[in-house]
Amino acid sequence: MYLQQILNGLCYTTIGKGNPNVEHLSFSTTDVKPNTLFFCLKGKRFDGHDFFAKAVCDGAVAIVTEKPLDSKVLQIVVQDSRLAMSVASKNFFDRCVEKMQVVSVVGTNGKTSTTYVLDAILQKAGYNTAVVGTNGIFFNGQKHVNQLTTPDPICLHGWFKQMYLCKVNVVIMEVSAHAIALNKMQGITSDFAIFTNFSQDHLDFFGTMEQYKKAKASFFCKQQVNNCVVNVDDSLGQEIAQNFPNTVGYSCKQSDDCFATDIQLHPNGSNFLLHLFGKTLPVSTRLQGTFNVYNILASASCASAMGVDVQTIVEGVESVQCIDGRNQTFVRNDGARIVVDFAHTPDGVENILNYLKSTTKGNLIVVFGCGGNRDKFKRPLMGQVVSKYANFAVVTNDNPRYEDPAEIAKEVCSGVTCDCKILLNRSQATAFALGIAQPSDTVAILGKGSECYQEIKGKKLPYSDVDVVCKLIFQSAT
Repeated sequence: MYLQQILNGLCYTTIGKGNPNVEHLSFSTTDVKPNTLFFCLKGKRFDGHDFFAKAVCDGAVAIVTEKPLDSKVLQIVVQDSRLAMSVASKNFFDRCVEKMQVVSVVGTNGKTSTTYVLDAILQKAGYNTAVVGTNGIFFNGQKHVNQLTTPDPICLHGWFKQMYLCKVNVVIMEVSAHAIALNKMQGITSDFAIFTNFSQDHLDFFGTMEQYKKAKASFFCKQQVNNCVVNVDDSLGQEIAQNFPNTVGYSCKQSDDCFATDIQLHPNGSNFLLHLFGKTLPVSTRLQGTFNVYNILASASCASAMGVDVQTIVEGVESVQCIDGRNQTFVRNDGARIVVDFAHTPDGVENILNYLKSTTKGNLIVVFGCGGNRDKFKRPLMGQVVSKYANFAVVTNDNPRYEDPAEIAKEVCSGVTCDCKILLNRSQATAFALGIAQPSDTVAILGKGSECYQEIKGKKLPYSDVDVVCKLIFQSAT
C-alpha cells in the first residue's frame, strides 16, 4: 500500500519527498523489515526518536515523528505519533474494523467476565463473534495469545482483518485505561460501550485517581461511542449515564432498564430474577458472587440493546460454566475448595473474598502478592482487605518485574493484620496453603488468574496457578 493511502485522515507535514510502497508497520526496531513505515513513540523508559537511525538502516522507507530528525529519510511530522499509528494501522489493514460491530468493555474490574458472558449470549443468538482481552484473542474456534489487554494498534488492526476474513460480525473487546490514554482506540467507533465499575488501580501510570477516572470517562464520547451500557450503582457510571444521551442502565440495587432481584448466592453459583426492559425471567447460573451478577446484567443489557430476545439471553448466560482464571474453582477429594482468581486491586479482592467468606464453613486462607513497577499505593490496601476476610494469609510473589520481591512483600505486609506467612516462591506458597487447608476450608489464590507466566527481571518465565493447583490436588489424591 502506498504511503499516502496509509496517511489518509491524518494531519501532518512532510520533510522530504516521495510516496513509497509500504509493506510493514512498526514501532519497535526489533521487527523492522524492508519497506517499513516506522513510528517514533515516546515511552516511560525509552523514546523511539532515539532509535530511528537503526530503523532506517534496517529498511524503513519513512518515519512518523513528532519532531524533525537529522536524516535524509522521508519524515512524516505529526503532533502525536501514537494517534497517528492508530489511524495509519486502520488504513493499512483496509479499515476492516468498520465492517464489523464493535462492543467495548471499560472498567477497573469485570471486563474479562463480561466479554465471556456476552460472547456466549451472542453466539447463542447466532452471531459469529470474536473476543479480545486479557485471557487471549478468540475467534473461529481458536485461541490466540495476547500480550496486552488491548493490543497495540498495528497488532489490533491486523487481528481485525483476520477476523473479518473469517466472517466475524461482532468484536467484543476489553478496553484498558492505558489503551484509552495512549490513543489505541482512535479511529474505532464502538457501536456499544459497556462501563462496569471504577476503583483504584494503575496509579503508577496515571498518578492520581482523578487522572485515572478522567481517562476512563473520556472514552464515552460521541466521537468514539454510539451507545452506552452503564452500571448505575457506580458513581462514575452515574456520571457517564447523565452525560451520554444513548444510555442503558443496569443495577443490583434499584429499578432501571436492567436489574436483578431475589439474588441468592451459593457455593455452586447464583440464582436471581432478571428484569430486562419490562420482562422478567429467572436465571440460574454457575457463575458465583454478586460481582458476577453485575457482569451478567452488563452483558444482558448490551445483548438486549443489540436486539437479542430475553429468552436467548438467559440461555446464553446459563451456558457459561466457568471463566478461566476468574473464580475458577477446584474441589479436593477431602472437600477443601481452591479458587484461582485474577483479583489484583483492593476492590477486586474485596469482591471475591466477601463472596468466598460467606460461602466457607471453615477457614479462608488467602495466597496473594502485588506486581512490581506498578501502583505501590495499593499494596498496604491489599493487605488490609485480605485481613478483613482471611483467617490466614500467605504473602508471595506476583509479577515482581524489576523490583525486589522481598520489598514488595514488606509493603504488602504493612497492611496485613491477620496471621500471615511470607513465602516468595509462589508454588511453595500455594503448596503451603493447600497443606494447612482442612476439608471445610477455602484457599483463594489471587492476582494472576489464567496468566501462564511470572514476569521477573524482564523475562516472562512459565508459571500457572491453575497448573500448580491441579498438580497439587493430583498428588494429594494419589
